[in-house]
Amino acid sequence: MKVEMGKERLRIVGKGWQVRAALRELAKHPLTVSELLRRRHSSRR
Repeated sequence: MKVEMGKERLRIVGKGWQVRAALRELAKHPLTVSELLRRRHSSRR
């Protein structure tokens, strides 16, 4: 399974159960996916 985070996108590639498990883990995070991507991008500058 691969999880790629770009500037404005999140790509999760894998079997269906793997993708659902990754999304469940992201749902537990207090930030929205949009906020997470924005913070990740700004920290890499």
